[in-house]
Amino acid sequence: MQEILEDLGLLYKALMDSAADAIVVIDEHGTILNFSRSAEQLFYYSADECIGKNVRMLMPEPYRASHDLYLHNYQKTGEAKIIGIGRDVSGQRKDGTTFPMHLSVGKADIKHRVCYIGICHDLSDYKKTLAEKLHIESLQNALFEAAVDGIITINQRGIISSFNKAAEQLFGYSKEEVIGENVKMLMPLPYKAAHDSYLQNYQLTGDAQIIGVGRDVPGLRKNGSIFPMRLSVGKAKTEDGEAFIGVCHDLTSYQNALIELARAEQRYKSIVECQGQIICRVDQNFKLTFANQSFQRIFECTEQEVLGMHFINFIPGDKFEMQQVLKEASAGVDDQQVHFKTVMLRKSGKLNIEWWFTKVPSEGGFNEIQGFGIDISEKEEAIREASYLKNHDVLTGLFNSETFAASLRKWMTGARYAILYTDCNHFGLINNRYGFDVGDKMLIEASLRIRKSIKRPALFCRPGADEFIVAVELTHISEANELAETILDCLRKPFVIGFDEIRISSKIGVAIYPDDSDNINSVIRQAESVLPRARSSKNNVAFYDQVFHTSLQRQLDVEQRLRIALEENVLQVYLQPKVDLKSGANIGYEALLRWHDPVLGFVSPIEFIKVAEEMALATQVDRYVILTVFQSIRRCLDEGLTVLPIAVNITSSHFGDPALVEYIFSLSNNLGIPLTFLDLEVTEGVLLEMSTQVKHNLRELRAHGVKIAIDDFGTGYSSLSYIRRLSVDAIKIDKSFVDDIHDEIGQQLISAVIAIATAVNLDVVAEGIETEVQRQLLIKLGCTKGQGYVFAKPKFINEVLFPS
Repeated sequence: MQEILEDLGLLYKALMDSAADAIVVIDEHGTILNFSRSAEQLFYYSADECIGKNVRMLMPEPYRASHDLYLHNYQKTGEAKIIGIGRDVSGQRKDGTTFPMHLSVGKADIKHRVCYIGICHDLSDYKKTLAEKLHIESLQNALFEAAVDGIITINQRGIISSFNKAAEQLFGYSKEEVIGENVKMLMPLPYKAAHDSYLQNYQLTGDAQIIGVGRDVPGLRKNGSIFPMRLSVGKAKTEDGEAFIGVCHDLTSYQNALIELARAEQRYKSIVECQGQIICRVDQNFKLTFANQSFQRIFECTEQEVLGMHFINFIPGDKFEMQQVLKEASAGVDDQQVHFKTVMLRKSGKLNIEWWFTKVPSEGGFNEIQGFGIDISEKEEAIREASYLKNHDVLTGLFNSETFAASLRKWMTGARYAILYTDCNHFGLINNRYGFDVGDKMLIEASLRIRKSIKRPALFCRPGADEFIVAVELTHISEANELAETILDCLRKPFVIGFDEIRISSKIGVAIYPDDSDNINSVIRQAESVLPRARSSKNNVAFYDQVFHTSLQRQLDVEQRLRIALEENVLQVYLQPKVDLKSGANIGYEALLRWHDPVLGFVSPIEFIKVAEEMALATQVDRYVILTVFQSIRRCLDEGLTVLPIAVNITSSHFGDPALVEYIFSLSNNLGIPLTFLDLEVTEGVLLEMSTQVKHNLRELRAHGVKIAIDDFGTGYSSLSYIRRLSVDAIKIDKSFVDDIHDEIGQQLISAVIAIATAVNLDVVAEGIETEVQRQLLIKLGCTKGQGYVFAKPKFINEVLFPS
């Protein structure tokens, strides 16, 4: 080796030792011949520790195990993986740590002897820098995609290079649709046509209209719609040259808010202008910036004359006190009022004004002072006006609720009085259709009509919205209905608003003092409580009575507890067998719902089913029973038990629901239950109406094997001839007919029903059979099927189908 090194020359030895990269020389067997100083620093070995040893000591697994085989294979075949190529590998230091490095290997023949020179470049810093760069890029990409505003990057030619998710949502394009396209595709005319020239002009002159400035511009969505947005553009230098980053903020909601604000401002301005009190504003120099119409009227000047005038010019004589008041208001905190009474001037003379001054912020950043004044030249009149505003409805001039109740206590002298609580139907539709101004005019007119219609002493109130209350002394209670009719008649006449005639309908609830209650507030509430009943009455008038109140409270209690029962699965499904009357064998069941509430106790099905229909809960109740029945049938099938058809009663409001059929079919498919196991029972009233949807439901259900029976047959309609037109499978004779079977007329009625059913090929099932005598008579009359206590009382479904 010494000879070889001497042959290399002193120059090459110096180069090897001074090289920044580690240089390791090995022979054809992998033995280290030379180990440079940089190699010592890189691998932590001294040259003496390495020279003469196999180079694989510097390699971690798996490189170490395969090195000799690789070297031998190269010398044999000439196939190189590193030699003459170079690649990134791992090195292993003396302390056992590994590090990334780039290895370049060259082959050399020195005096007929082959050796390999390896140059090892440490990649640790490079890898760390690369990882940090990737981390930063990852963070940048995450921020870019997570941004709420649309972010778009374009190059110097306006070509889109990036498009974040928010931009996709904003413009309606996917990034694949826009990247590589000119950004002007996102602009409507004329911005689209001017974009390229603007970009070129900026690059030539540096004059920016948006870049670094930002402005409001319109954007163009994929669907062709145009929307307002705030565009902020920044410039960045990249490896590929200059790029422009645009941040697009959707201003649609903001502009809509501005529009609504402008409308509200106009509305409130109208309100301020219409106020009878003086309202004005002065700036920091105490010059008038606003004066409403009342100010102009009272001070006998026009808006042009007064705006810009110094406020203290309206003060005669010494103006010092007024200046101090205005300064105090200007220096005070927001919403703090400064109260001041003073003599002021107008063209026709002097007047006394009582002022309340409040500091308010203005748009320019300077605080203004708002003045609210009342002309108190006539002190008593001003006091009465203040009292009036406190105690009366501002729109109609009628008493408000509090003053009405207080006035009644003083007005009533122990006689009998009618409290007439009037409510206009659907008045909100008028406000929506014609606007609140028209609605207000109609309410004012309605209040005038009501007052004129009552030709006797009375007290009037507008508690709010479209409601009125009238208290009238009665000689006879019968007069209350006449008074209510009088009020309704006066409100039925058309209201002429401009060229339109608008008609309204109303209802009145009536309570009598002290018959219904001797408490003023209670009797008013009583009159209000019967308004719902008034709407359904013939003359739109309803009188309060305790029975109705108790019934209404019970209905509300049942409704609330029923909702809870449905949510908590408290309702229980019972089954009562249907039997063959001759043999007594079970042929099916009827599902009956039972409810024992922890608060209300046992609630009759007749009661809670009626409440369910009135409160739009019927569908939930029916589905509760159907689901329970289907789940129980599924369990029977799984346990190999005999399954008989189960009939479920469907409420009248539910049978015409388009979703009923879909719900039943869906349960059947999901649970794998044949529909032949399900019967449905409906009242005859549902089928007599026979709407298009009812016909469709009947047709679909029967086509898939569901049998339909008419429940409580004959209880609602006297005619039986309609039965031939009904698409049903059976009729059920109501218990009331079975109860009368012992007399001749009762038998004839049942016989007639059976004969008609037989004529149109319908099954007949008798309900409510309680004695053996009834059973035998039914068999004699030709009825073959029935149910009732004589066979079995209803039991909980699990006890019937899965007896222990």
